[in-house]
Amino acid sequence: MIIDSLTHILPEEISKNLNQFKRLDSIFNDFFDKNTKIVQAEQLIKQMQKNGINKSVTAGFGWTNHELAIMVNDYILLSKKQFPEEIIPFCSLDINSKKSEEELLRCISKGVKGIGELHINNLENILDNKIFNNILKIALHYNLPIIIHGSEPLGHKYRGKGRSYPKFLFKLVEKNQDNIFIFSHFGGGLVFYEQMPEIKKIFTNVYYDSAAQPFLYDKSIYRTSILSSSINKILFASDFPLIDLNKCLKQTDYLTDIEKKHIFSYNPISVFNL
Repeated sequence: MIIDSLTHILPEEISKNLNQFKRLDSIFNDFFDKNTKIVQAEQLIKQMQKNGINKSVTAGFGWTNHELAIMVNDYILLSKKQFPEEIIPFCSLDINSKKSEEELLRCISKGVKGIGELHINNLENILDNKIFNNILKIALHYNLPIIIHGSEPLGHKYRGKGRSYPKFLFKLVEKNQDNIFIFSHFGGGLVFYEQMPEIKKIFTNVYYDSAAQPFLYDKSIYRTSILSSSINKILFASDFPLIDLNKCLKQTDYLTDIEKKHIFSYNPISVFNL
């Protein structure tokens, strides 16, 4: 079985009214322009079938507009009904909205398997954000993983890179060690710090996905990350439609069968409670 641990789908209304949503939501504005690929569930499923992917996590982007978060969550939940075997639904939240706790509980009641993808840029205040801390408590109670975008402090710029740097992600884990975190894009390089015993000790519940790997890192990062962290903590993810699925899969060709079984199947089955 191959599980893609991070993809994105959005309702067709957003595709048709791009500028309207860019004005509505700052995260959306950071990520999308007229050249950004947006797909609906049917297109995702078609590409999954073409590339032999059995299941995909579908997620939002950590919106700054509560109504947009609800709209996308509803679409992802509807897509789960249409494709119950293929879609693993996640819900995204505006972590500054007082209504987000209610929205999270609503989505949990409808079967979401986690929260995310969250994009957190106001690093100075988020650790003391009461709403965000309540979201973390709910996630802990329901044993839900939280996908958070990881930003590389070095390297090229790109739309939506953000400022979720390893130093901040470490502080987040340090304060919330019982929560399950999945840091996208190998945590912006945070995975390498698990070579430090004091980091590894408190990162028991931390996982890393490979979202957009061909765009960010050489393919050797899979083996390097397994050696830095653990074979049990790396998740294959494409970030489709940003990156072509086949291109992402080809980057794993050099891995051993047991390494592939973990990143494609064993690890996501465990962390997503499938």
